[in-house]
Amino acid sequence: MGHNEKPLVWVCGYDLHFPKYDAPTFSGMLELIADVQPAGYIFGGDQFDNAEISHHNAKKPLYKPQGSYKRNEEKFDALILQPLEKYLPRNAERVWITGNHDDWEREFIESHPELEGCVERPTSLRLSSRRWEVIPIGRAKRLGHLNVIHGEVLTGIGNQAGVYPSRKAVDIYGDNVLAGHTHAPQSFAKISPVEQRKKHMGWISPILGCVNPTYLENRPTAWMNGFVVIELYDNGMFNLYPVITFNGKFSYGGKIYGR
Repeated sequence: MGHNEKPLVWVCGYDLHFPKYDAPTFSGMLELIADVQPAGYIFGGDQFDNAEISHHNAKKPLYKPQGSYKRNEEKFDALILQPLEKYLPRNAERVWITGNHDDWEREFIESHPELEGCVERPTSLRLSSRRWEVIPIGRAKRLGHLNVIHGEVLTGIGNQAGVYPSRKAVDIYGDNVLAGHTHAPQSFAKISPVEQRKKHMGWISPILGCVNPTYLENRPTAWMNGFVVIELYDNGMFNLYPVITFNGKFSYGGKIYGR
């Protein structure tokens, strides 16, 4: 890298699970976006909780309030998507990675094919015309030498994972990986015993969603609120900064946000 080279900044927000999101964390992230004017933003998957159409709730009408699916979409647009688009630079890239909760829309259509075209959020939110690149579930957004995925491939049923999903990410991809899905931030580094310079890392991002939703019934978890900042260089190298928030407050680059 040259001494005068300036990296491109990307911001990644994972597991918003709207409407079960942490508003102070999201608001603080918007402050940073307005300040640093990133080259791109990535929704890392599970933008919606989608409890209304979850197969887990098939026989639980309590989680399906009348009109909630449409109402949550309208609120997401007003409270999340429009403010985010307002603060992003006009030419910033916009990436929407499909998570497993988002993919429940496709699963719902499998059981209700008569509703195809009515419940898919990328269509109803007009993401294409709003310049959002939609990444299908199981695929990655490539930023230089980093693969950005949701992370559903790291677990079995639900989001229950082993001790080191970040390690599993490196093992599966054989490359640098940023994932979410398991909600507990961590990192793992893997080296090659025959090539000392060949090192890869995996990261699990903190989340924009609630870290103690009602269905957990106050069980202890390692879930933490926050998001990720990536500084990407022309040669594909990068620095990755998981940002942990406390009641929406955090510091980046020596500046405090979320006041």
